[in-house]
Amino acid sequence: MNSNRLIWSGIAIAIAAPLIAAGYLHVQRDSFSCEAYTTIIQGDAAIDLIMNYDFRQGKGHYQSSGEYSSPGKPAIRLSNKVEFDYWHEAGRVIMISSETNELPRKDFPFRNVIPDFYHLRERGVSFQVVPANDSSYYFLYAGSPVFYCIRD
Repeated sequence: MNSNRLIWSGIAIAIAAPLIAAGYLHVQRDSFSCEAYTTIIQGDAAIDLIMNYDFRQGKGHYQSSGEYSSPGKPAIRLSNKVEFDYWHEAGRVIMISSETNELPRKDFPFRNVIPDFYHLRERGVSFQVVPANDSSYYFLYAGSPVFYCIRD
């Protein structure tokens, strides 16, 4: 009787283990936060940003802060918040903005190189979000890394 229980327990564990592992990987893919530091340079001007992404079961939040600097002018503080919906499709994360709050609201030369997703509602962007290791991700666009994001 005890050997039958032991055999059935072993079979149950063998069946449950892959299912638990698959569930864990799915939750990790759809529930994480990470932080990235980036600098965008155009000519003599630059934007330095700290960006935070939060992904939670199809709803996301992006928040950034930093500054725009150009020679001979005082640095201008920048911040942005974007609420978005997202889903996975063909190995990519598709993100569509639902609410944005970009400050300051005036135009900068850099706005033409930053996707509309970050400053307009109902605009999209897609990345491949690839784990780099247990604590970080690469955000890839067209197969090239755009930034490295460290888990919070």
